[in-house]
Amino acid sequence: MSRPAPLVVASEALAGQAADWLAEALRQSLAGGGRCSLALSGGRTTGPIYRTLAQQKLPWERVDFFFADERCVPPEHPESNFLLVEENLLRPLRIPSEQVHRMEGEREDRDAAARDYAAVLPPVLDVVLLGMGEDGHTASLFPGHTALEERERRVLAVVGPKPPPWRLTLTLPVLNAARRVLFAVAGEGKQEAVRRVFAGEELPAARVTNAVWLLDRTAAGQ
Repeated sequence: MSRPAPLVVASEALAGQAADWLAEALRQSLAGGGRCSLALSGGRTTGPIYRTLAQQKLPWERVDFFFADERCVPPEHPESNFLLVEENLLRPLRIPSEQVHRMEGEREDRDAAARDYAAVLPPVLDVVLLGMGEDGHTASLFPGHTALEERERRVLAVVGPKPPPWRLTLTLPVLNAARRVLFAVAGEGKQEAVRRVFAGEELPAARVTNAVWLLDRTAAGQ
């Protein structure tokens, strides 16, 4: 499958470029005067993006925040994606809790938590930020996992190969239906997975077909 060429920037410019892209996508989504939805991811690359995005002048009171995936830990746990987003974006912007829809990864019944999250998701997400792991996973959709073949359920509880193993994740139908999707990928360790995605291999990240890819030069390689 061919895809548009990625945008490649210097490592120090990635956070600013990603934040600018997200801000413009949100402005376009809000142009009609209503509300919009923004789904966010964890990972080392995203903290600087969120800190930079928090400096953007937007009608944040009209943005509803969702998550692409979450580790099954309490919200105050260091591994929590919610905590990362809260510290770097939600708290600096003073976003009220009613605008934030976190995945309740700490619940004992993970399948019920997934069903409940699916119930609060909008029919279509407006803007999504994704990352990619060195194995080509995105959200908590890992290579070879049966979750990649899910066509009906919008949110799943899955066991992945990385600690903590239990996760909640959006599924490919949700990600591929989203109106605007950005992959932000940085670091030399991602180079081989990037090469494989753009060579047409069916890695999980490659199966999100509607995305713009933003890479730093170390991830882009040759």
